[in-house]
Amino acid sequence: MKINKNYSYLVYLLFIGLWGSIGSDPYNVLFLFEDDKKFFLSFSKFSISDTINFTRALTPTIILIITLYLLAKKRLFNNHPRFLIILLLIQVFQLIATFISNNSIISSIETDIEYVGRYHWIISSLSTIFLFMIMDKIEDFDFKNIFFISIFFLFFMVIFFSYRNLSDFLISGLNTPIYNLDVFRDSAYFLNHDIPRVTGISRSIIFLYIVIFFFTKNSKGFIKWINYFLLIILGSLLFLYQSKFGLITFIIINIIFLWNSIDKIKSIKFILTLLIIQIFFSYFISSARLFFKYSPNFNTDEKEIVLNNVENKSIDHFRNVKDYRIKGVDQIRFVIFSGRMNLWIDSFKYIKEKPIIGYGSMSDRVLLNQIRKKNNQIINPVSNAFIYAQLSGGILTLLLFLYFWFQIKMTILNVFNLKIIENNYSKIGIVLILLIFLRCVIENSIMLFGVDYLLIINSLYLIKKI
Repeated sequence: MKINKNYSYLVYLLFIGLWGSIGSDPYNVLFLFEDDKKFFLSFSKFSISDTINFTRALTPTIILIITLYLLAKKRLFNNHPRFLIILLLIQVFQLIATFISNNSIISSIETDIEYVGRYHWIISSLSTIFLFMIMDKIEDFDFKNIFFISIFFLFFMVIFFSYRNLSDFLISGLNTPIYNLDVFRDSAYFLNHDIPRVTGISRSIIFLYIVIFFFTKNSKGFIKWINYFLLIILGSLLFLYQSKFGLITFIIINIIFLWNSIDKIKSIKFILTLLIIQIFFSYFISSARLFFKYSPNFNTDEKEIVLNNVENKSIDHFRNVKDYRIKGVDQIRFVIFSGRMNLWIDSFKYIKEKPIIGYGSMSDRVLLNQIRKKNNQIINPVSNAFIYAQLSGGILTLLLFLYFWFQIKMTILNVFNLKIIENNYSKIGIVLILLIFLRCVIENSIMLFGVDYLLIINSLYLIKKI
């Protein structure tokens, strides 16, 4: 059954709401319930930032109610793609595990407010799934418009947060690379929330790079030169940020472009020219610190990072990937996995205790970070989507997650046959899905609501409908 095309305007608005809710904190709503007597008093003291954060945190719940109402009223629950049903079941199992976790070891570690807050990411994921179910049933719905909305938000995040990081980097007086920029500095917050680290921004840069690269081939004149300029800027930021995964995937997508090109010699020249310019420009930005004097208002809570005037000092352009406190095999593991393997090993201790059901949504943040939380340090996720699936939802969730990738494996393998695919949107979707799959090895990725979650469903529908 199809519904009227006029519903497109509603789903566009709701999809924008989902993008706007990324990075929201359920505590921005739940803190009102910490003390019943102060509910209205707390609400009356809201600042503009508080109001925006409250709205962002509440948006997924509002979207969930609207989408469930429309799905029930229009009877739109049937005949949806298998990949969407699998993602729905994964969230259902996490929902059950989260509910049951209130009677497990995790209940002695978290407060009631923190426990309720863990449902926020399930609600956001379910809202996304239900919204795409409605899109699928709208007559002649154009999924490219949804894709354009996603690209707009990716551009906004890259431009805005890169500006914040670069401006701080240039005036801070640090002689270390931008990767080591202190995350606890005063300006490292947006709407009272932590801004993304350079590793997170690198992910969005890679996604944008893919989009622009594919459209550059068919562009002409002024638009083509604009695309070249954007590729130079985005590639330069990747080299400047020095995220290991970002640089590895950057190499992978260049290999993919070269593999699928018809004129290999011309493509090699083009890619090498871009690389030379990007590396030179990133070095130029890193060196630009010599022309700035540090700002005395640039504050930091990290005692080991000292403000220096680098005008007459040597500066480091490359991040250090080693930990000199460890040696041998441990050093190799750290260089490759950046400490993630220790988190993976620690998580199995908890998995053995509850292998069937798991501990529910966001349980890795609670179980694996008890000491860091007490010391007000950065909370580390388990950083592996497959381990997170087992830890949060149990063995059935892990099996569903594996099945999800198995049933779209041919889509991923099409990355080797892009030159026979004419539609650019399909090419972009295939490469995005491959990179998100790779991210699942070193991040929780699509097991949690966020950029990856919205993009992979968007990409799968983009391929399916075009």
